[in-house]
Amino acid sequence: MNHYKHVMVAIDGSDESARIVERAVALASGAKLSVIQVFETLVGNYTYELNMGDFEKAQHEFEAEVAKSTRAMLKAKFPNIHAEDVHFTRGKAAYEIKRLAESSKVDLLVIGSHGQGAVKAAVLGSTANAVLHGIHCDVFTIRV
Repeated sequence: MNHYKHVMVAIDGSDESARIVERAVALASGAKLSVIQVFETLVGNYTYELNMGDFEKAQHEFEAEVAKSTRAMLKAKFPNIHAEDVHFTRGKAAYEIKRLAESSKVDLLVIGSHGQGAVKAAVLGSTANAVLHGIHCDVFTIRV
């Protein structure tokens, strides 16, 4: 019998995201399910090549495109996940995941073990390890 009341899954928009959500749905087994996708600031050479207005525009366009793709994937493959339970935020992935998990009273976090694809650094990778330190709930890590 599942004792979890609220399961949150962290994804990065990569091809593995659907598989991670699928596992989270199975683990949730009737519990509330939330999804989080964190966008870290696009830094590096961009800041020297773009003025701040152009940089912010590029950041927003990137986030909008990835969020659109994520919403489409969730709607097509997981129609029982409600739009209000899908969270997009910007910041340090491990911090934002832990912050939302705690404020939402999540008791299980599902996260992939490393990232691949266009948004590699967005959520997964070393983030899975960083999330483990100081999180208040159980963490289920999926090898991708």
